[in-house]
Amino acid sequence: MIKKYAYYLRQILPLMSNSWLPALFLLTASCVYMLFAPLTDAFQTTLHTAFYTLNLSSILLLAYYNRNQSLFFIIIITIAYMLINFLKYNHGIIYYLTPAYLNLVFLTGCGMLFFYFLPNHPFRSIDTLKFLIIIFAGVSLGEILSNAQIKINFSPSTTFDCGLQFFGISLMWVVISIMILYASIKNDILGTSTAFASINVVIGFYFSAHPSALSLFFATAALIIFCGITRQIYTLTRKDSATGLNNGRTFMTHAKKFPLKYGLGIICIDDYHHLLQAFRKNGIGDIMLMISKKITSLEPEALLYRCTPDEFVIIFPNAEKGSSFSRVDEIRRQIAASEFILPQVKRPLKITVSCSVADKKRSDSNVNDVFIRAHRVLQKTYKFTQNITSRA
Repeated sequence: MIKKYAYYLRQILPLMSNSWLPALFLLTASCVYMLFAPLTDAFQTTLHTAFYTLNLSSILLLAYYNRNQSLFFIIIITIAYMLINFLKYNHGIIYYLTPAYLNLVFLTGCGMLFFYFLPNHPFRSIDTLKFLIIIFAGVSLGEILSNAQIKINFSPSTTFDCGLQFFGISLMWVVISIMILYASIKNDILGTSTAFASINVVIGFYFSAHPSALSLFFATAALIIFCGITRQIYTLTRKDSATGLNNGRTFMTHAKKFPLKYGLGIICIDDYHHLLQAFRKNGIGDIMLMISKKITSLEPEALLYRCTPDEFVIIFPNAEKGSSFSRVDEIRRQIAASEFILPQVKRPLKITVSCSVADKKRSDSNVNDVFIRAHRVLQKTYKFTQNITSRA
């Protein structure tokens, strides 16, 4: 019974790894508001400044690494924050009954949901310009409707004494529910961060009549997005996105700490380019994920890296001379004997790999020497045959 629950716990904890930090920020902001509100003017000014600083920093990070996945979400919440403050300044305590505010609630909810599902594109691309035009078109639409005294609102005549009426609350909860459901399935760092940031934005709207809540929860949303972008970039530069394994850059970093004695194996996917043409990027990602899980199940104590799209590098720390060859050859045999199931393919897929092994020698100055010896043997063997393990 204990082993059963321990197994379930091991399955759940990885899913929570992307949620604990955003959830902690949300909990902290809620506690600060409940215990210390109303906040001092100086602290509110600090939060106000932090909101814009964090959003600007996030945009600069995205521009530097040429990604735009959260850019539009940042722009939407920035526009919403500015307009809420503007409407409160112009209309006083009845701001939440004005057509401009009701239209802002609707357009913000729809915008957050729409841009949440956009795939990542390069920051410096025509797609970024197109979606920026869509955002400003939405702002213009809201202004036109507000000037015409048209309200996008289907609430009954009664209203809540808060920044959201019944229709606004219903819309925002639908948006949040869809985001959380998708984030739990996708288990993506930035997707999870955006979902929690949206919760903070909704709370900010709900308590927007209180300056402390507005600045606190919007600043928390900006902080969550900034941390999500930072963690995502950090992970992508050190991890393989398809398998979650360490990549070649991390391999070179870890190589400095390898023991004096180890075995190195290279596992190359046979006919990789044909597989890529047949199953495209998403399909080949699923294949590599299944192969990586197969390898780690066979060698849980070994260090596995995906250094190139078609090659895995496996390290056997403190392995006896000659033992690495048999272990890598067993991996090759098990993969060849396995059947891999892809959702879009009716029949099981058979895949083979070609491998090479090299043991660390005293004459090897670093891991590059060991890797080069193994790779040369693999290249020579690959010219004549596949699905075989060679020894350097």
